[in-house]
Amino acid sequence: YILFEDGTDLYWARSRVLEYMNQVQGRLPATAKSALGPDATGVGWIYQYALVDRTGKNDLAQLRALQDWFLKFELKSLPNVAEVASVGGMVKQYQVVIEPIKLAAQGLTQAQVRDALMGANQETGGAVLE
Repeated sequence: YILFEDGTDLYWARSRVLEYMNQVQGRLPATAKSALGPDATGVGWIYQYALVDRTGKNDLAQLRALQDWFLKFELKSLPNVAEVASVGGMVKQYQVVIEPIKLAAQGLTQAQVRDALMGANQETGGAVLE
């Protein structure tokens, strides 16, 4: 999602996003497909809901996982539903902390670990590699 400041011309913003998406397409993995979402804003939302666990059995991360991996797909399969936007909760993430001495003892490089992680999961994001 890309958010622009209030008052930004929506058609200008969409054309800039499309321009940048076209520039990076060649650098994405072969299986990655980028697409520009529907021409809509949050002002066009017609329904909002909240997942609430009154039993206390699920934490915010579990509720967000339920939203992202089940409800979102079910709702998007309905006719005339253009988008289901998840807001809030705790998004699950995985972090790999490499111990250089143990890595060297196994005869592996950081590049090999990175390649193995990238090959194992195409639904990835990342921030820092020290």
